[in-house]
Amino acid sequence: MALLEEYKLSQTKENLLPLQGQLWHLWCKKDKEFYHLREKGNRSIEQHKSEIETEKRIIRRQQLKKAFPLNDLMRSVLELLQDYSETYNKLYFLQWLTLFFDNLTIEHLEKLHEKQRSLWLRIQTEKQKAQKSNSLTLWQKQIEAISTEIHDCTLGTEHLLREVGQIYEALEETSSSRDSLFLCLPQIAADLMIAGVPIELMDGDASYVPLKWVAAIFDKISEKVGEKKLFVLCVLGLQSSGKSTLLNALFGLQFTVSAGRCTKGAYMQLLKVDETFTNELGFHYVLVVDTEGLRAPELNNKSQNWDHELATLVIGLGNLTLINIFGENPSDIQDILQISVQAFMRMKQVKISPSCLFVHQNVGEVTAKDQTMEGRRRLEQKLDEMTTLAAELEECSNITRFSDVIKFDANRHVYYFAHLWDGNPPMAPPNPRYSYNVQELRNEILSTAQQESRGRILKISDFKFRVQDLWKALVSENFIFSFRNTQEVIAMSKLETMYSHWTWELRSHVLDLQNQLNNQIQNGKLMTLTSNLLEDPLSKKYKTIKEEFDKYFEEDPDSEILVQWKANFEHKLLILKDALISDTRRKCNEHISLKKSQEILDNQKSQYENQLLERSRKLALNLKGKELSDEELHEKFSQLWTSWIYNVSSNVPHVTEPNIDLDSENILLEYFKDKNIVERLKIKSRETFEIRYDKHIQMKRKIFFKKSLETCHVESIKKTTNNIQLKFTETLKNIWKQKRDYSQNYFHEILKIIENELKAEPCEEDYTFTRDYIIDLSLYLFQRASKDFKEMHEAFKRANDPVNYLEKKKDDFFMSFKISCQGATSITSFVDFLWLKLTPAISATIWQIMVQRIAGDMRATCPEFNGNRANLEKHMLYSLAEEENFDKYWQYIHHPESFFRDYIRDHIKKYCSDKESEKIKTFLNISLGDIKNTILSAIHMSTKVAKAKGSTASGWLDLFCDHLGSNLIFPRRDLVSIEHQEITDTEFLKEAMSRALDPAMRKVEEDCSSKPMDEIVPDTEKILSEHLCGCWKQCPFCKAICTNTISEHEGDHSVPFHRPQAVRGVYYHKTDLFVTDFCTSAVASDSSFILDDVREFPYKKYREAGDNFATWSITPDSSTQPYWKWFICHFRSKLEEKYGKNFKGIGSLPELWTKIMKQEVLNDLKK
Repeated sequence: MALLEEYKLSQTKENLLPLQGQLWHLWCKKDKEFYHLREKGNRSIEQHKSEIETEKRIIRRQQLKKAFPLNDLMRSVLELLQDYSETYNKLYFLQWLTLFFDNLTIEHLEKLHEKQRSLWLRIQTEKQKAQKSNSLTLWQKQIEAISTEIHDCTLGTEHLLREVGQIYEALEETSSSRDSLFLCLPQIAADLMIAGVPIELMDGDASYVPLKWVAAIFDKISEKVGEKKLFVLCVLGLQSSGKSTLLNALFGLQFTVSAGRCTKGAYMQLLKVDETFTNELGFHYVLVVDTEGLRAPELNNKSQNWDHELATLVIGLGNLTLINIFGENPSDIQDILQISVQAFMRMKQVKISPSCLFVHQNVGEVTAKDQTMEGRRRLEQKLDEMTTLAAELEECSNITRFSDVIKFDANRHVYYFAHLWDGNPPMAPPNPRYSYNVQELRNEILSTAQQESRGRILKISDFKFRVQDLWKALVSENFIFSFRNTQEVIAMSKLETMYSHWTWELRSHVLDLQNQLNNQIQNGKLMTLTSNLLEDPLSKKYKTIKEEFDKYFEEDPDSEILVQWKANFEHKLLILKDALISDTRRKCNEHISLKKSQEILDNQKSQYENQLLERSRKLALNLKGKELSDEELHEKFSQLWTSWIYNVSSNVPHVTEPNIDLDSENILLEYFKDKNIVERLKIKSRETFEIRYDKHIQMKRKIFFKKSLETCHVESIKKTTNNIQLKFTETLKNIWKQKRDYSQNYFHEILKIIENELKAEPCEEDYTFTRDYIIDLSLYLFQRASKDFKEMHEAFKRANDPVNYLEKKKDDFFMSFKISCQGATSITSFVDFLWLKLTPAISATIWQIMVQRIAGDMRATCPEFNGNRANLEKHMLYSLAEEENFDKYWQYIHHPESFFRDYIRDHIKKYCSDKESEKIKTFLNISLGDIKNTILSAIHMSTKVAKAKGSTASGWLDLFCDHLGSNLIFPRRDLVSIEHQEITDTEFLKEAMSRALDPAMRKVEEDCSSKPMDEIVPDTEKILSEHLCGCWKQCPFCKAICTNTISEHEGDHSVPFHRPQAVRGVYYHKTDLFVTDFCTSAVASDSSFILDDVREFPYKKYREAGDNFATWSITPDSSTQPYWKWFICHFRSKLEEKYGKNFKGIGSLPELWTKIMKQEVLNDLKK
């Protein structure tokens, strides 16, 4: 302690506690500048931000220079606080230190205060005189000097702990190494706070919250005591109104109350709730926050809004705020009410719902409640008046009374207190009535705490986030616009992950149901889709998921926050269910329609089949009983087969051939109403479509001049053309898969593809595709399609021509003929034929099952797919950074939907590669086992029933196909050629079928294993894409993609992180210089943007620009990712080349951006 006596008292803090002086105050000023962004001269907002960040780091380094090596005072204090393991030793040391500081400073401070009072009285007397003395200015300067000296000479343990906090913040911002000192500092403060020592929340001298220090303390508290719940009690009032005294009396606290030592800033003290009351109250700790007085005389040098900022912070933090009113001065009462009401109004707008109690002190001896009724009425009236004024300021037209803002009852929430002293101090004893009032108030506080909604009582970590959110919004210029509730962000992220899980369950169930229904349709068992087949099973699954949904919203710790989104997510889930039902019904009806159209052809084929079957049976009867070899049987059958086929072909009716080229011409003429179409069609089609920019693209005119075609436009036009061709190819593949005959409607589908893709063109505000482009592209695609449609028609004819059809079935007819000839010994041949038909059906079903299993497993086990849309995007950005492929980045920025699908497709291929072959084999074995059990069960059940009924082979086949039911596509009509067989030994049939099962399954396994895995990719990609890809709208400033999982969702589009506008090629008006500002920085600034070269809008009012701007929610946020800063620096030359703009002058890259390393970016994405 001898060290303290070496310095003059007024120089002690400057020499021994150097970090909390001018450097810290300058850092606070710079930090506030960081949130109040301006374009300065030829500097952009991001350059300005970068400069401020650099200046802040320099200040922190200067602080470290002053702090290290630690002086003897700080080193001794830290060593003692570290070395004392017992809490009482630490408390004893701090108490002793407090007394020492008081003894050291009290005498000098008293003299200074006396001198200050004397000068103040002299100034007041002089001001009353008509003739002002020249000494007045001198005395005022002297009073200022004394105030500064009082500040410099005031020394307490709070200043030591403030210094510790500054050491930590300086180390945290500038030092990459995390030594033991750095790690132990917040632990020291956390231990003291747990022990009940008041810790500074807001530095009263700088009027700033050291966020990193406060956050670190709460992290350490959380580590030590666990994620406990806090009830936060705050107090707000004018200076010297007895706030600290009231808190100390209520809970036996230790807030400073000695004469001349008014609270500065805000302090917090932690009180542990006795375990016997924890369950009853619903929290483990009470955090009491004491604040400096509003309207303090020494605040003249601070911001005029400071009182409002302090009130907003305190009321936002507190579950309950005590509004302390002292005396009956109307001006004082109006001041405190106006400040408080506006703070409560702000909380309502950001969806924070605090409570308050009014404590009116020093109003005389009041005993009966009805005697204070008039005072309560007047207070409520005054609150309503203040609310009306505040509502006008905050533009809230629907609020007219204070009770519209918070729950307020003048009879319950207003307390009148007698004066603390019974008489005049210093000889007056304490007033017993004050103690009674304190007891009443404490009971009400505990009652309010007990009734407080469980969701509003924050966990320790949530309180940390609340401090950060409130302070960041406060230092920004517009609190309501800037406030970002981190607790809500975290809760929403968890909810979206759960929503992804629920929607996958629903989709997965629908996929199973679709397969079952399709199998029944293909088997001819289902020709009409009823609600009990589709809606009922899906509604049952939806009900189960809805129960999980309701349980989550009721039991999740954040249920009080989640409730605001429950109706919206419930609606989204219902919309998805209805969309899945509608989509499944459409697909099933399409399959039914296709099946019915096939039935007409199948019935014609059946007539021919029946004729041939009848003839083969007659031949078989003639040969029955004769011992003939297979060769002899085949020879007899073949002799008559040719004549039978000739008879059938002679009766086939003539079919009119479609004129596909003529159809193509007529449809184009009707669509475009252009007579030159026919002439254009005569020109031979090229192998590829060539874009002629002068003919195909029209740049939009901007008032006096046309925009010019830029590199980014060329890339975008090519990509759009490519997308149209890809969709066209995909449509042709789907038509081929259906194995249907040509239809004119297919040409109309092509025109629809072109129309839809051009509507989705991202650069439509800069250019349009001309009519010539649409005509030329349509002609090109129609000529390609005509060729395919002709081949399709020929393929359909070949498949459905009776002669071709019967020729392909020749082996089946011979098998039927052979079985008929063999009689009782025909069971083996019967079984062989059955397995010949069954094996390909099993292979097709296994393949279908595998698609769903792979999609389900990838969603469950691949980190990219097991979360929400934002999680998938994070993994894509990581992959892009690792690969450093600019072309892929370009696709991701300008054509995100195609990039997403390509990314998912690549991951499926990777999953199905050799590395994952063991898992694929496992799925194959599981699927084979399931199908095997299904078939075995069908064999046994069919035999059991057939035996009981004495059924024929036809009856057994009916039962067998029914039991296979919806499990695989195995139409009963494919077995007509063997159904007439006279098989009576069904037990032997069962044994023969069972014996043949294992060899057949081995063959299926061989077929599936040899099949290229690439064939599984498109169907798997479609399932995952439909699940994960939602809204594709892009931010109008930076092209960041909305992360909502519903494509046509309600409400605004939003994204967690935006990008520098240069990423999408934005440049300053009438220059070739890129705009490097982030949208989230721009909307917090006074800058403007220009649309159509004439319309100017302030970024803060970007919604007024209409169209896409009006549908986006862009919140000011300084916490931008380093990712896009690194991207721009890394691909600077590529971006300049593509967009034809430069990173120079106002568009030059901030120096700090150029220092960002790729590994730093990757680490940030992993957080």
